[in-house]
Amino acid sequence: MYCISDQQIDFILDDISARGVKMVSLQQDLLDHVCCIIEQNLEQDGDFESFYFSEIAKFYEKQLTEIEDETINLLIHKNYYVMKKIMLVSGSISASLLCLGILFKFMHWPGASFILLVGVILLSLVFLPLLFVLKAKEKKENKEKVVIGLGALASVSLTLGVLFKTFHWPLANILCLSALFIMV
Repeated sequence: MYCISDQQIDFILDDISARGVKMVSLQQDLLDHVCCIIEQNLEQDGDFESFYFSEIAKFYEKQLTEIEDETINLLIHKNYYVMKKIMLVSGSISASLLCLGILFKFMHWPGASFILLVGVILLSLVFLPLLFVLKAKEKKENKEKVVIGLGALASVSLTLGVLFKTFHWPLANILCLSALFIMV
């Protein structure tokens, strides 16, 4: 097992900082990981610098700041992956419920209205808003965010309009026409 000196620790920390990593906590974490790898894998009489440069290169594809960028991205979008899973699950469930509700409606089986209602509500009030939020976070320009927002609003209006039309509820025509107006 190799024992790292204080000068080598300073060398590693200076190199990590010189490679563009500005977050102090991330610098310390990278320093800790690299030191552990060196102490475990470098032979007692091995060449420290060449081993260090070969190991640090495994942390990134183009440059070390990729780790910092990904860390910042994960800190900003803490709930991104949870929202994505909820979106996928709600989309799958709503599509299944809509297909099942349509089948029940065609066959005149009981429960068709309830299944359709739950499917459309899940689609309109869970799936489509989450889809909008996730797609808007991916876009940089405000113009693209507005287009995605209008598309989501039109989709919600259209699905709710079709639901209202199916159940003969008031405002069905207004919802469908507003969706068509937004799409145009």
